[in-house]
Amino acid sequence: MRPHQRFWYGVAALLLAGSAFHLAVYAVDGGGWAGPVSWRKPILFGFSFGLTLACLVWVTGRLRPPLARPRLLLGALGTACVVEVALIDLQRWRGVPSHLNFGTPFDTAVSAVLAVTAFAGLIPPIVVIAVRAFRGLDASPSMSLAIRAGLAVLLLSQVAGGALIANGRIIGLPPDRTDLSILGAAGQLKVPHAVTLHALQVLPALAALLTLTSWGERARTRLVALAVAGYGGLVVVSVLQAVQGLAPADLTPLSGAVLLAAVAALGVAAAAALVRLDAHRVRALVRPSAGTLVGRNARNA
Repeated sequence: MRPHQRFWYGVAALLLAGSAFHLAVYAVDGGGWAGPVSWRKPILFGFSFGLTLACLVWVTGRLRPPLARPRLLLGALGTACVVEVALIDLQRWRGVPSHLNFGTPFDTAVSAVLAVTAFAGLIPPIVVIAVRAFRGLDASPSMSLAIRAGLAVLLLSQVAGGALIANGRIIGLPPDRTDLSILGAAGQLKVPHAVTLHALQVLPALAALLTLTSWGERARTRLVALAVAGYGGLVVVSVLQAVQGLAPADLTPLSGAVLLAAVAALGVAAAAALVRLDAHRVRALVRPSAGTLVGRNARNA
């Protein structure tokens, strides 16, 4: 692992720690979970940005050929993640909405920095990493499929985030008076944004789990493909519900059928991985550090 990767892994860990800290604050302070001024925002944004940054740092280490200027790319990406989370945390501690808040000159400046940072600091590095991942990866076919599908869905999350901001600007009301993510009567644009954001964690995690099974690589790739189809179904349902102005739980026959098929596909892929876990491979994963230490002691004896 290169020093710049180790550094940004550490930053991702700090973002996750900040999320855990705000979760503890929420447990003590209470208040509503929904709404533009709640502890939900620093909790979820810290968690999502921390996980996403860590996954993207990991992916950059698998790109073949390697990036020409990885420090520059990860520097822009990591800095943007930190700025986004820090400003969201700041606004929550001030007790005001973070996004689309033009109540004071300072709040207007914060909203502008959040928008510029997202479009200039987050999206370009993600696009570069996604394009490079489709050119070449140092990974098995099953893991390559998981990474590429996760990055493709992550790009959709940027589109969903832009739609969310655009919808808020169209509504035009102060964010402390209405939920600017509502589309139509009850459609929630936050749901497709959240669903598309985390494919890069779910799909590679499944691919990694499959490496601990007795399945061959061809079967692993098929199971990952099944999970990709299932996750795609979740994305389709979340988008259908939002664009139709329906609440996430107010399913139509079509969205209900797609959701059922998506959950079944993901469930089958996960179950297939769990039932074929290889105990020897699991133990080898759990004890590598102990084996390394024993080997060093033997050489030093």
